[in-house]
Amino acid sequence: MEFFGEILNAETLDVDATLDTISRELKSGETLILDISNASHHQTDVIYDKLITRGYEVKKLFSDGKNQILISRKL
Repeated sequence: MEFFGEILNAETLDVDATLDTISRELKSGETLILDISNASHHQTDVIYDKLITRGYEVKKLFSDGKNQILISRKL
């Protein structure tokens, strides 16, 4: 996965709104970081699992005390 520096703050979004935003904004070959910040690990796991089932390449990160998911749309 390549990193292009885009970060989407999802701390205040619900799961469905977050997935809709990603589907709408992330184009093929692009990568972004979904910043979930201090949200529960359960919410992070739910988003992670749903992204995998939708065909995204995902990787969980923990950076500067924040939960994050690196998301890439396959070509």
